Amino acid sequence: MVSVGRFRKLSALLAAVMVLTMIMGTAPAAADAALDYDIPNGHFFTQTNGQPAGASPSGYSVTNNNGVPFWNEFKRLGGIQIVGYPMSRRFMWDGFVTQVFQKAVFQWRPEAGQVYFINVFDQMSLAGKDDWLLTVRSTPKPLDAATFDAGKTWPQVVAGRQALLDANPAIKAVYYSVPDPMMLFGLPTSPVVDNGNHYAIRLQRAVIQQWKVNVPWARAGQVTIANGGAVSVEAGMFDPSITTPQAGPNDDTPVTPPGPNPNPNPNPNPNPTINPGFGYGMQAHLMYGGRDTALDMVAGAGFGWVKQQVLWDWIEGKGKGQYDWGQLDGIVDAVNARGLHLLVSITTAPAWATPNYPKHSPPANNQDLADFLTAMATRYKGRIGAYEIWNEQNLSAWEWGGMPVNAAAYVQLLKAAYPAVKKADPNAIVISGALTPTGWNDSTAMDDAIFLEQMYQAGLKDWCDAVGTHAGGYNNPPGDWVDLRTVPSTSFKGHPSFYFRRIEQLHDIMVKYGDGNKKMWVTEFGWSTYNKAPSYEYGADNSPQQQATYLVDAFKMMKNYGWVGAAFIWNLNFQNVVPDTDEKYAFGILNSDWTPRPAYIAVRDMPK
Repeated sequence: MVSVGRFRKLSALLAAVMVLTMIMGTAPAAADAALDYDIPNGHFFTQTNGQPAGASPSGYSVTNNNGVPFWNEFKRLGGIQIVGYPMSRRFMWDGFVTQVFQKAVFQWRPEAGQVYFINVFDQMSLAGKDDWLLTVRSTPKPLDAATFDAGKTWPQVVAGRQALLDANPAIKAVYYSVPDPMMLFGLPTSPVVDNGNHYAIRLQRAVIQQWKVNVPWARAGQVTIANGGAVSVEAGMFDPSITTPQAGPNDDTPVTPPGPNPNPNPNPNPNPTINPGFGYGMQAHLMYGGRDTALDMVAGAGFGWVKQQVLWDWIEGKGKGQYDWGQLDGIVDAVNARGLHLLVSITTAPAWATPNYPKHSPPANNQDLADFLTAMATRYKGRIGAYEIWNEQNLSAWEWGGMPVNAAAYVQLLKAAYPAVKKADPNAIVISGALTPTGWNDSTAMDDAIFLEQMYQAGLKDWCDAVGTHAGGYNNPPGDWVDLRTVPSTSFKGHPSFYFRRIEQLHDIMVKYGDGNKKMWVTEFGWSTYNKAPSYEYGADNSPQQQATYLVDAFKMMKNYGWVGAAFIWNLNFQNVVPDTDEKYAFGILNSDWTPRPAYIAVRDMPK
């Protein structure tokens, strides 16, 4: 998410804001007490209204109104001394209620029940502000993340970046002087740099400086923290409407800043109606018997989407241009007859398209896939709602044919596929192939977060309408999260990939690359119960009732995120297709005799 406008503040306000740069251990002046006061359900501040003290009663409310407890969070996080005075009204940013403070930008995350701080310096980098930051605010430029973090697990990334603080013990001491430096400051994004009269290190949400000489706001040797929120305002990161002071402590309902989308989609035939809401979906197997029963179960649960994986090889396996649409015709007709929407996941090139490649690999010539998709989208125009281009391409063993995984090669495949579909059916949604949470990096797999970054670096943003992901819960409830301060344990507890909330980190990467306005589609997610397949023994930790509860809770979380376009349970009816020794069997929400398991009943009856 980059700038939603260009803000020009009065020079007097900017000067005042920068003088308020936080010096650790300094309490707010006593004279300020008369400038703010309690109001029902919160507090009202006038200190940053751009007027001389006492000249105007205007300011900004910090409240718990509308179910968003910013006032409680403000106090919990340390108040003025830690986050500074408010500098904006509430507003909507990237789908979340947001408010700017001098030292941080609050964003209410309902799935976590707390405030997160926006990585404002990362956002300014995405907005092209690095030169301005260096020239005007002596802020170091960020490291090349792709190079610095390459090949590292998330704990290694954290350790490597925090090690950059070792170059300046005084700066390091200030970083660790707060209870949760990762929460307040984020990770270092630059080394410690000598800026002449001071040393500085850039963080995701702040800049920490140690002064070599006496300056009006600090003495030689003292460490100060530049106000991330204030600098983002000065840099013009927000629309003026949200920084106009309130006349008094009145309505603080979130507002959406006016103006055009700052990141218009450069893709051909963009569809402005794509992803208008949240879609409930199930992955089903419709290619054999039971198709109509499966679709009736989807519709009967109140779900609007169904996903079917379509192997290209099934339809064009005999030779280029020799299509057999019969089975897919029946599926498309049956889905549409019930008023459902269909997502097809396209994988597996036919042998003729991969003469020197292993089975299940992508094609040797990407244009062959583009030609197939042109024929398919033309035939089913208006009847297939979404196309997912490939599947789990960060895992070599299956859909990438055993070849070394390669994010840039995948984006080239997507680059051929996207315009083919959009030209034939402009209203169809094209989703990037969903990544699987692997938990490791080697020649056979790549960590999904690293792979997604590499996809963006290869141009992903321009070649899809939505970003596909798979969310794994393993034996962890959807609201749980890995504690990176502990030594990783066994049994799927020691890496972010093993938690449903991993998708939050993936969405952060979307935002980092200026793609926060785009929706994420979770095209597979689910929890196994007792599982007979090797390596899936963790399924025994999840009872059928827990499976049901986890699915319902996950749907609530995703709908509340605001940035998930649709989510698909994996799976509906695979117990009717595979033996009970297959790992897919225990993920099903129907029994092999089509009777509902507790999970089906729970998702059928949950509010939608």
